[in-house]
Amino acid sequence: MIRSTPVTTKRTPLASRGMVVAAHRVGAEVGAAVLVRGGNAIDAAVATAFAMTVAEPFMSTIAGGGTMLIHLAKRGETVALDFNVQAPAACHETIYPLAEGVASDLFPWRRVADDANIFGHRSVAVPGSVAGLALALERYGSMDWADVLAPAIALARNGIEPDWYQALTLAVHAEELAAFPETARVYLRNGHYIYRPPTIADGDRSVFPDLARSLECLAKRGPDAFYRGPIADAIAEEMRAHGGFLTRADLAAYQAQIHAPLLGRYRNLELAFSPWATGGITALETLNILACYPSAEVGWESSRGLHLRAEAVRYAFLDRFAHLGDPAQVEAPWRTLASPAYAEALAKRLRRTRSPQAAPDPWSFEGRPAPRATTARSRQPGGDCTTHIGAVDRQRNLVSLTHTAVSLFGSRVVVPGTGILLSNGMIWFDPEPGRPNSIAAGKRALVNMVPVLAFRRGEPYLTLGAPGGRKIISAIPQVLANLADQKQTTQDSIEAPRLHCEGGDLWVDDRVGDQSLAALRRMGHPVVPKHEGPSTLFFSRPVAIRVTPRGLEAGLDPLRAAAAAGH
Repeated sequence: MIRSTPVTTKRTPLASRGMVVAAHRVGAEVGAAVLVRGGNAIDAAVATAFAMTVAEPFMSTIAGGGTMLIHLAKRGETVALDFNVQAPAACHETIYPLAEGVASDLFPWRRVADDANIFGHRSVAVPGSVAGLALALERYGSMDWADVLAPAIALARNGIEPDWYQALTLAVHAEELAAFPETARVYLRNGHYIYRPPTIADGDRSVFPDLARSLECLAKRGPDAFYRGPIADAIAEEMRAHGGFLTRADLAAYQAQIHAPLLGRYRNLELAFSPWATGGITALETLNILACYPSAEVGWESSRGLHLRAEAVRYAFLDRFAHLGDPAQVEAPWRTLASPAYAEALAKRLRRTRSPQAAPDPWSFEGRPAPRATTARSRQPGGDCTTHIGAVDRQRNLVSLTHTAVSLFGSRVVVPGTGILLSNGMIWFDPEPGRPNSIAAGKRALVNMVPVLAFRRGEPYLTLGAPGGRKIISAIPQVLANLADQKQTTQDSIEAPRLHCEGGDLWVDDRVGDQSLAALRRMGHPVVPKHEGPSTLFFSRPVAIRVTPRGLEAGLDPLRAAAAAGH
């Protein structure tokens, strides 16, 4: 049988001075305008992050969380900012009654009664977005806080015409949003209908006056307005009225953190990942396994390369589920999981048999027994969420920023009078007790974000990241391998077919072809072919900027609204 095959791509002219990539044209253009005004990459990324909460409100919110990597070219310094959510002080590992079955939203955890960890007031964790973005600007930016917030304020006040993707997302979630009257009022036309995108005539215009006033309050009073001032009061009152765990004391106690990045290498690329309880260490473990094989063996064009990619991702996820959690509260073999020696031990098992089940104990590489017994469980791939921003300026400072509401539309709770959507950060925790990522007071969840920066011979080379839930963690190593092993352009590296496995089914982009899919099945993989289109979310959606001798080169998800802008 022959079939038509659509070919979709994006092409972006090179930028000589600076560039911003984002999941929406409006966000990218806000960031690029900051660069044109003389702002640096940090200014541009922070302005874009706030603007994206208006342009793409279902993916990120000022009451969400994020992870950010910053490279300061003149100082030769790279830092990681952690402003992810944390569990309120009232939480503990048995806070949610468990139900039968598996949750159907973002993560396939054990189901919680009434899905209380997925949506509603009890799903809300302590948000970190405002604290983290403010800290980044204060330490590393060059512009005033109010100036950086001004574009988002204007967008919220003047409104935005929805594109097809925003309209589709609203349509899919309209019934769920309608269960929360304030949320329906804010995001649905007349509280019931979607805002229509342009067709022959102009589209509707969605405005967010309450959010504009909240952003104006932040601009005037600084981040304290969110954590100790009138916005904190409004959030705390909403939580008290509806049985949420989050309190005003939780907000006042929150602090964003600055860490050294997790450093690694793949072929000729020197890499800086987000450290600790993010997706960085799992992505690096995947790359370390692939690095044990010649470049010609790990490409996506052959069944052998797909097999090695699938096994590297699977092993890394099994280690992730068995060991990882907040490093302030959980012991984990961090050093081993990031080490090439451990990856070589895993790779040897791949060489001996097609699809091995057992893995070496990473604790033995640290010369001691595991602090407690843990068991990795096979997982099925979860859903999609989040937004990502990359920025490079004239000085070649680099930013890679992943920012999220967690699930699409987060908790689905909008605080009355503020326009602020609250994220559902509690979904990130494993609701079953006794596991590394179980709930505890003040604990930060194990998140999927994998912002990454790459260098060649110490010089800035790449900023890369993606939205996409756990599929971010498998996507980033595959894009990096495409760049380093197959010498593809940034755009081609992102457009290439990918796969994803968390220990259960192996999802594979069907563009690899029937022969490769059949070969993977013969090797014992539980293959589930997936056909990615504009309305599907089977795989993550990376965006990148590469520094080349000729200028800055963008790489964008080709199927949806991702865009680049620069000068």
